[in-house]
Amino acid sequence: MLISNNKNTMYETLKNSINNCEEIIMNVPFIRDSGLKLLIPELLKAKNAGKNIKILTSDYMKVTEPNALYRLLDIPGVKIFNNPSNRSFHEKTYVFKNKNKIEIYVGSSNISYSELVSGVEWNYYFNGDSNQENINDILLEFNELYEKCSYNLTLDWLRSYEKSYEKKYFEKLIDPQPSMEIMKKLEPIKFQVPALYELSKTREEGYKKAMVVVGTGLGKTYLSAFDSMSFNKILFVAHRDEILRDAKKTFETVYKDTKSYGFFNGYKKEVAKDITFATVITLSKDEYLADNYFSKEYFDYIVIDEFHHSSAPSYLKLLDYFKPKFLLGLTATPDRADSGDVYRLCDYNIAYECDFRVGINNGWLTPFEYFGIYDDTDYSLIPWRSGKYDLEALENSLIIEKRLELVYKKYIEFRKTSTIAFCASVKHCKVMQHYFSDRNIKSEIVIGDTSVEKRQEIIFKLKEGKLDIIFTVDVFNEGVDIPCIDTILFLRPTNSYTIFIQQLGRGLRTFEGKEKLRVLDFVGNFKGAELRPAFLSGSFKGERKPISPLDSNFILPSGCSANFDFKIIEYFEKNKDKRDNLKEKLYQDFLRVKEVLSKNPSIMDIFTFGEFPVHIYLQKYKSWYQFLKEIDGLKKKEKLFSERGINFLEFLEKTAMTKSYKIPLLLSLFKDGLKEEVTLKEIGKFYKEFYGEDLHGKDLTNKRHDDWKNWHLKKFEVLAKDNPIHFLTKDGKNEDFFSFSDDKFKLNDKLFKEIEKNKELLENILDRLEYRNKNYFRRKYMEG
Repeated sequence: MLISNNKNTMYETLKNSINNCEEIIMNVPFIRDSGLKLLIPELLKAKNAGKNIKILTSDYMKVTEPNALYRLLDIPGVKIFNNPSNRSFHEKTYVFKNKNKIEIYVGSSNISYSELVSGVEWNYYFNGDSNQENINDILLEFNELYEKCSYNLTLDWLRSYEKSYEKKYFEKLIDPQPSMEIMKKLEPIKFQVPALYELSKTREEGYKKAMVVVGTGLGKTYLSAFDSMSFNKILFVAHRDEILRDAKKTFETVYKDTKSYGFFNGYKKEVAKDITFATVITLSKDEYLADNYFSKEYFDYIVIDEFHHSSAPSYLKLLDYFKPKFLLGLTATPDRADSGDVYRLCDYNIAYECDFRVGINNGWLTPFEYFGIYDDTDYSLIPWRSGKYDLEALENSLIIEKRLELVYKKYIEFRKTSTIAFCASVKHCKVMQHYFSDRNIKSEIVIGDTSVEKRQEIIFKLKEGKLDIIFTVDVFNEGVDIPCIDTILFLRPTNSYTIFIQQLGRGLRTFEGKEKLRVLDFVGNFKGAELRPAFLSGSFKGERKPISPLDSNFILPSGCSANFDFKIIEYFEKNKDKRDNLKEKLYQDFLRVKEVLSKNPSIMDIFTFGEFPVHIYLQKYKSWYQFLKEIDGLKKKEKLFSERGINFLEFLEKTAMTKSYKIPLLLSLFKDGLKEEVTLKEIGKFYKEFYGEDLHGKDLTNKRHDDWKNWHLKKFEVLAKDNPIHFLTKDGKNEDFFSFSDDKFKLNDKLFKEIEKNKELLENILDRLEYRNKNYFRRKYMEG
């Protein structure tokens, strides 16, 4: 019998066979999410019914989609064909066994919507009544491949595969998604599939907080709606009413009429609803953080949108008051300079991360075509103060006739239909808008003072094609959904990766008819200009190492292109190998953070707010103390530190840590008051408390420390004694700092007296220890 998706679809055939068998075998080279979404409900039913399932697929040519494999993680018996020599793997076979019957389908259909439902496919059906010899050959061949030529699908392997995956352009054309009529209900798509899996896993591990870091335009709000479905009372918090209105529409799409919805903002105070959408400025008022409105445990599930704002006082009040069963923070930019340590607020638990490269490679975001246009503005003549250009001098340079004419000329040459232009200031916006309007370009400005109503009116005009371009400053960096944007103008200098990616993200949303986002970037000799290629390739890791468009490591996301004027390439090449006065850059970074905090930054302040990683400072200057000394940044009491005290601070900055065991040992001497010595028993108690925190406990999750959560205190004492104490004190090592005898870990007497006398030294020690703690766990468990 032939099944060709004509009268009977392969999907319906497989669905019936899965439901009416005892054992399932699927041998397919490629599994696409569009097809697996159809079959996964039946496969999960089969798993729950105890049916034996064996699925063999491949990563051949990277056609199998990561999302499909994430859905299969809950199905036992899934394996990946081991293909070290890139041997082709093309057979498509489905086998269904019962006690007295065996059915086989062999043909052309992989698992995709097109091949199971809508495409022209031929699949031949036969059973064991008359083809037993052929069936035996098929089963023998399959078992050989399954048992000897494959490996298990694991989460670690899948995470690695997802990072290297690129969706090919032709696949987007031939692999449509199933319709709502077939799916019956809205299903998670794009990054939501792996993110939901990781969130479920993180709750299983006992976490009550998590952050998801996902690029603009991928559907973070839909993720929170899907993830919250097993909870009863849900709170969605944002800083603007527009975000709340859009969020409510999203939740209504997912939940339909199964929930009640309410707003809690400056206009409405709706309580006793299943899902509450609140502005942080309203809900954080003392009068509303009370039992007569919302008790501490009222909400089971809380979503904080734009989580990078959550270190602000209003957010901290909410986070301190409410005690939900689970807290989800959503952001595209956790490392913003004004964000504070938002990682701490989610217990340093990043459940899932998907940057713009992954989004574009998977076809979830629109590829870009970038044009770097040479701007001959001489930025070296503009004063640079506290990490930024003097605004008045910058404005005056950007609004001269020659520069205005250049921007207009290039806009006319490259424009598409809907454009946003990012300006340096309100004055710059107004001059640009006036210049374009005088030349019959339909333009508007959106700035901080633009009313919500006016802003919505302008956005509506852009969407309707009644407006060509919006000039803006600092308003559209986040929280705005305008998918139709197909052209972006960078009219201001920026050396911030975060701001650059935020603004680029405004145009990356997919939209019908939009194949590419066009980016016009006016690049001159401004500070950080040489980092543009690193920004575009996504290879920027905070260390601000420039690369050239001519370098082999200048690799753009799939389907993207970059074209630079020749003069810009010359500038990049000239600056690529130049040391570019790293000391001056570090100093400017320090000054910028100082201006943000209105105080001299500590190591933790640089760790939290700095553009450069702390270890760059330490490499360049040998120590943080030496850096402060060179820039004349030492406080009066810091200048009194002895050589021993300075050396101890450097020791804390650089002591090796393959595991975290030294951190709780050292903290036991300094946290909650200075101690000259601590007993082994006290250290054991400190260890138990330290590793009892979810994030810290990850460092003990291995075979050597099996069942550590049930350890007696003595085991923690042995762990401390055999590891950090032994290595810190053996053979008189570090005797200027520590000693160990009679089961007591002691500070050197002279060092103790100096710390006791100079509280500034104790603050420096605690600063180093907090940095080493936070940096260790972030690098090990959040950055791979």
